[in-house]
Amino acid sequence: MTELSNYVFSALREGEISLYRGSGDGLDPILLVAPAGEHTARESLERLEHEYALRAALDPDWAARPVALAHRDGRMTLVLEDPGGELLDRLLGRPLEVRQFLRIAMPLAAALRCVHERGLIHKDIKPANVLVDRASGRAWLTGFAIASRLPREHRGPEPPEMIAGTLAYMAPEQTGRMNRSVDSRSDLYALGVTFYEMLTGTLPFAAADPMEWVHCHIARQPVPPDERVAGIPGPLSAIVMKLLAKTAEDRYQTAAGLMIDLRKCLVDCEATGRIEPFPLGGHDASDRLLIPERLYGREREIDALLASFDRVVADGTPELVLVSGYSGIGKSSVVNELHKVLVPPRGLFASGKFDQYKRDIPYTTLAQAFQSLVRPLLGQSEAEIGRWRDNLSEALGPNGQLIVNLVPELELVIGKQPPVPDLPPLDAQRRFQMVFRRFLGVFARKEHPLALFLDDLQWLDAATLDLLEHLITQSEMRNLLVVGAYRDNEVGPAHPLLRTLEAIRTTDARVHEIVLAALGLDDVGRLVADALHCEPERARPLAELVQDKTGGNPFFAIQFFTALADEGLLAFDSVARAWQWDIDRIRTKSYTDNVVALMAGKLKRLAVTTQEALKQLACLGNAAEAATLTMVHGGPEQAMHAALWEAVHAGLVFHEDSAYEFLHDQIQQAAYSLIPEEHRAEVHLGIGRALLASMTADQLTEHLFDVANQFDRGAARLIDRDEKARVATIDLRAGRKATASAAYASARAYFSAGMALLDERDWDSQYELTFSLWLERAESELMIGNFEKAEQLIVELLQRGASKVDQAAVYHLKVQFHVMKSENPQAVESALTCLRLFGIDLPAHPTLEQVQAEYETVWRTLNGRPIESLIDLPLMTDPELQAA
Repeated sequence: MTELSNYVFSALREGEISLYRGSGDGLDPILLVAPAGEHTARESLERLEHEYALRAALDPDWAARPVALAHRDGRMTLVLEDPGGELLDRLLGRPLEVRQFLRIAMPLAAALRCVHERGLIHKDIKPANVLVDRASGRAWLTGFAIASRLPREHRGPEPPEMIAGTLAYMAPEQTGRMNRSVDSRSDLYALGVTFYEMLTGTLPFAAADPMEWVHCHIARQPVPPDERVAGIPGPLSAIVMKLLAKTAEDRYQTAAGLMIDLRKCLVDCEATGRIEPFPLGGHDASDRLLIPERLYGREREIDALLASFDRVVADGTPELVLVSGYSGIGKSSVVNELHKVLVPPRGLFASGKFDQYKRDIPYTTLAQAFQSLVRPLLGQSEAEIGRWRDNLSEALGPNGQLIVNLVPELELVIGKQPPVPDLPPLDAQRRFQMVFRRFLGVFARKEHPLALFLDDLQWLDAATLDLLEHLITQSEMRNLLVVGAYRDNEVGPAHPLLRTLEAIRTTDARVHEIVLAALGLDDVGRLVADALHCEPERARPLAELVQDKTGGNPFFAIQFFTALADEGLLAFDSVARAWQWDIDRIRTKSYTDNVVALMAGKLKRLAVTTQEALKQLACLGNAAEAATLTMVHGGPEQAMHAALWEAVHAGLVFHEDSAYEFLHDQIQQAAYSLIPEEHRAEVHLGIGRALLASMTADQLTEHLFDVANQFDRGAARLIDRDEKARVATIDLRAGRKATASAAYASARAYFSAGMALLDERDWDSQYELTFSLWLERAESELMIGNFEKAEQLIVELLQRGASKVDQAAVYHLKVQFHVMKSENPQAVESALTCLRLFGIDLPAHPTLEQVQAEYETVWRTLNGRPIESLIDLPLMTDPELQAA
C-alpha cells in the first residue's frame, strides 16, 4: 500500500486508542488505529494484530476492514479501509429525533447481524466504534480488537480495571460477575446501551468508579427511556429495555429479530407518525441451539449460600459452607453465583480446583486460588502495588519465601525474599500455618471480605486438609467465607475429609451444608422448553426422555441434549422459525447411560490432531499453562493452539489468559479414556521426558511436582538404571520441596516413588541418593504418625549408614521418634549412643558433682571472654562435630 507519509491525518477520536482519518490527492481514503504513547504496550500490539487477523471475516459493506499493519512515528498502527461517514458518538449528547434514531438504528442492527452471522462476537459495541452516513442510511462497525470467534466465551471474575471492553456499555455477563457466558446477546445489550444514549442523550447509568459500573450493570434497573425523555414512543422504549435485560435469555436473541421490530417501528412512524404497541420478539427465534445458563431448581440452595456470605460481611466471623452432590449436579455453578453479591462490599473471590491426578502435589489448589488474587495486583498503579507490598511485607515478615514458593508471582510484588531457616518438622508445620494465615488475612479484611472456593474436595491433599482445619478453627481469622464442594458419593466414612469435618464441628466454627439433588421433571422441562423457545407442553415428551436418560443430572442432560442437535435429531425449521424433532426417531436411537462415554464419543468426532492435544492436556490435569502444553506437544506454540482450537470452539475446553482448562472433570475423564489403559504409563513417561528436556533449571524447580508426577505415573516403563536414578533424584527434590511446606503426606509419596525405582545395587552405586530417600521417607512417615513404618526404616538405616555422619542423622530421627511416642528414656539413650560414635561418652544419669565439673570446664575454656563474643568465632566445619 501507499506510504503513510503521503497522507494527511485528522483525528476522529483520541485516547488510549486513537482513530485518524487519512486522505491525500489520488489516494484511497483510510482510517488509522494508533495506540497512544511513545512505547506501545504488548497488549495493545496484540489487539491490533488480532483485529488484522480478522480481515477475511469482515466485509466493507458493514465493517471498516483492516488492510495493513504499518509503522507511523515509530509506532505500530492498523490501517483500515475508510467507508466514509462520521462517528456516531459525535452525534450524541442530546436526544435524537425518533425518525433519525430509527434510520441509524436499523443499519446498525443490520451490521451487527452480519457480524454474528460471520461467527464473531464484537464485545465492544459503543458509539465510538460506529460510523454512520446519515445521507445514505448506512452504518459500519469498527473496533474489532477484542472480538471473539467463539460462539460462547467463558470469563472468570477479574478486577474491573482489567476487563477488556468499555465498562459503560458492557453486558452484565461480560463483567465476569454473573456466572454466565459471553455470546452474541452480549453485543445486543451493548447495542441497547447505545440505543438508550441515542434516544435520551445520556447513558442508562452513571458511576464514579469501575466497580460501581459493574454493580450498575448486574443489579440496577435503568429508568425506561420514555420516562426519562418525553415523546419517546412506548414500543421503542420497550425495545431498548428488552435489549437491556440482565439475563441474556430475556433479551432479543438475534439481531435479525431486533431488525424486524425496528422496521415495524420505522414503517409505522413514517406512515402515521405514531408507533402503536405490539408484541416484541415475535420473529426472534435463533437457529443456533443455545442452552440457557439459568440455574433451574436451585433457588433455595443459592439463597442459603448467599446468606452465609452476608453473615461474614456483617460480623466478620468466618464460615465454612460445604456443597455436596454427584458429579455434574451443578455444585460449581451454584457456588459461582457468589460473584454477584461480592460487588457491593467489594469482596474478593479466589478459587482452586483439586485434580484427581494430582493428589500428591501439596497445596496446588491453594496456589491456584491465590495466583488469581496476586496476578491482578501486578496490573495496578505503582501506588496501589506499594500499598499491597507494605501490607504483605508486614504480615509475612522474614517468612515471605514460604509463600513465594507457593505463589511465585508474589515475588514481583514484595521483592526477593531471604531464605527461611530450617526448623524441626513440627515447628516448621506451625510456622507455615501461621504465615499462611497472615497471608490470607491481607486479602480477607472488612474493607474487602474474601470468598475462597475449593472445588472437588474429595481429591484434596492431606496438607491442604490440615491447613483448612487450622484456618476455620483459628479465632484470629476474620472476614473469610470458605466454600468447599465435593462428590458425596466418593467420600465414604473413612475419608479424611469427613474425619476433619467432624473435628471442625466440635469447635465453635460455623459450618453449613448444602446438598444438591437431581433435577425434577418440571425443572428439566423448563430447561428444554427455554432452549427450544417453545411452550412447556410441547417440550414435555422430549423433556421426559431427557430426564429418563440422564436421571436429572444437569451436566449430563445438557450434553445429551446438545448431542441430539449435533446428530440432526433436533433441527431448526427456517420457514416455521421453530425447532423441530421426531420423538420416535430419538427413542429408537441407542444412547449410552454414561456421561463419560457420551463425551468420549463426542471427542472422537474431532480431528485426530485435536484428540491428541486433548489427551496430552488430560494427562497434565484439569488445566495446564500454554507454555507447558507447548513443551509436551512439540513444535511451535501456534501449532499447539491450532490443535486445540476445535475443542475450544466446541466449548469443551476454555482458553483464558495463558492457560487451557477443561469445561468439566468428566470431559477430562473422557479425553483420558481415549488413551488405551496399557499405553497410559508410556504416554506419561513421554510427557515427563519432554518436560525435563525443555525446562531450564529454574523452570524445573518451579514445576518440580508436575514433572515428578508424570515420571511417577510412567515409572512402569522405565528400564534404564541411569534414567531411574535421575527420576529418583527428581522425586527426592519434590519430596524435600513438599517437606519445606510441611506437606508430609505428599513428601512421603514422592520419597516412596523414588525408592521404588532403586534396588539393592543402588546402595553401592547410588549410595547418597538411596540413603537420602530412605532417611527422608522415614521422617515423613514419622510426621504423619505412621510409627510402625518409621521404626522399620530407622532400623534398616542404622544397618546401612556408611559413615558416622549418616549414622548420626538416623539417631537424630530416632530421638524424635521416641519423643513423639513419649518414650523419653529411650530418646535419651539414642542421643547418648549417637554421641558415643564420636568419642563423647556421657552418663545417662549424671551426678551433681559431674554436672558441676563440666560447668567449670566450660568457664575455664571461655577464659574470661563474654558469651556474646562467641558469635564472632569461625563457623564449625568438621562434619562429624556438626553431626554430634
